[in-house]
Amino acid sequence: MTLQAGISMIGVYRPDRIVSNAELAPGLNVNDEWIIRRTGITERRFAGPHETVTTMATKAADTALSAAEMRAELVDMVILATSTQLTQTPACAPAVAAELGCRHPAAFDISAGCSGYAHGIGQAAALINAGQADTILVIGSEKLSNNIDLEEPSVAPIFGDGAGAAIVTRVDSGHIRRTVWGSTGEHADLIRQEPTWEEFRADPTLVAPSLRMDGTAVFRWATATVPSLVRRIAEAGEIALSEVEVFIPHQANQRIIDSVVRELGWENQSVAIADDVRRSGNTSAAALPLAIDDLVNSARAKPGQLALQVSFGAGLSYAGQVFGLPKVA
Repeated sequence: MTLQAGISMIGVYRPDRIVSNAELAPGLNVNDEWIIRRTGITERRFAGPHETVTTMATKAADTALSAAEMRAELVDMVILATSTQLTQTPACAPAVAAELGCRHPAAFDISAGCSGYAHGIGQAAALINAGQADTILVIGSEKLSNNIDLEEPSVAPIFGDGAGAAIVTRVDSGHIRRTVWGSTGEHADLIRQEPTWEEFRADPTLVAPSLRMDGTAVFRWATATVPSLVRRIAEAGEIALSEVEVFIPHQANQRIIDSVVRELGWENQSVAIADDVRRSGNTSAAALPLAIDDLVNSARAKPGQLALQVSFGAGLSYAGQVFGLPKVA
């Protein structure tokens, strides 16, 4: 199949409210140093009561379309990755498409945890290359502050809110290469909702369902698995690791990123490494586009460079691809 699809533009939305470690630490009975040592995170953004998965996704997508000088009517599909939409029905994507003024596009949500955006990029590229679509919006939007226990040290310091949107369309260069994706369902319980909605309905006196994570086990899985996954993505993209100019790992934890970078031999600054997690926390499905925005706007990377992205999360699911770094709004 001839490669045609590429990412032409990325737009993001970051909530205004910055939540420092100093604000969170007292409720966790820890201090700022404890959080930084374990996560590398110094601050994150929390959305306000008026901000939702839908409104943040819409703003990120509108920013991308405006920067690309593209009319919403040209979008024929909206793929939205999220695990924090509070209503299971209807999906979020059709509402976003309507708010943007798209002309009745195909619109659906992906629930693949933190790897949802990379799954969406893979689906969008395949659909365009197959002639099933021309222009697709792939959006990751999360309001994790709704889904975490602010007194639980394994999750509260890690997660943040935000949204990122990519315009995927036919391009002349910088094509999205073959996606590598998969899952290890035998580890599905490492990142989970607890209690389940069924358990909560049976006993409303239980605490409301929230995100739970076995952080140590996830750390071990990621540091052992992601380096080999990156090598598979490079091979699928028909490039050598030495050709990668920009690396966008899932922004789960700075310690995981540092370990992966060391294993790949990229710690000598020969490759631009995304580290938006330090200031944004882990924004799940929104993490990759937010990290690209940070890299380009900080001038540590530039559009057109050869990039490799990889993400992983609940499931445990994973996905990634090689592509040309896009412009950012």
